[in-house]
Amino acid sequence: MNDTDRTEGADTTPEAAPQDGSSAQPGAAEPPAIEQAPSPQPSDAPPAGGPFPPPGGPTAQPMPARMLESEARNWAMLIHIIAAAAALLSLGTVSWVVPLVLWLIYRERSALIEHHGKQNLNLQLTLLVVMVGGVIIGFATLFIGFFVTIPAMILYGLYSIVISFVAGVKANHGEYYRISLIIPFLR
Repeated sequence: MNDTDRTEGADTTPEAAPQDGSSAQPGAAEPPAIEQAPSPQPSDAPPAGGPFPPPGGPTAQPMPARMLESEARNWAMLIHIIAAAAALLSLGTVSWVVPLVLWLIYRERSALIEHHGKQNLNLQLTLLVVMVGGVIIGFATLFIGFFVTIPAMILYGLYSIVISFVAGVKANHGEYYRISLIIPFLR
């Protein structure tokens, strides 16, 4: 080759071969860089976030199974009977605990337990208010108030025990018994 065969301004040095193995023509524009998306995970592998349910999946706990009617009647009766025994043994101070626990456990499984649990819990909370209120009034009046509050506390305590047994019998028959003389804390 002679010097005249060369064109002016043309580069005669061999170009470096591209690193990716493609043969590019001199002066050709390089192709734009393509970013590869991460490969999808296999469907049987747990998601990257851990063993959690997929988005949009069910997140609520399944509803508990409905209770048999005879079993519901027995639990509703037991709420009343156990609360009456606790009221007798604790003078009404902690008799609300058992109805609360049983009501929280079984209320979604039976409408009968829902009703009787609320009724007895209202009764036991009213008994607690009467007992605590009677003691506060007795001390606030320099013990003179106890002449009135002690008989009132005894009468309401006896009422709560008797009415708990009556409501327990009604619950065992499947009746929705409404207890009177209570403060409706839960409706």
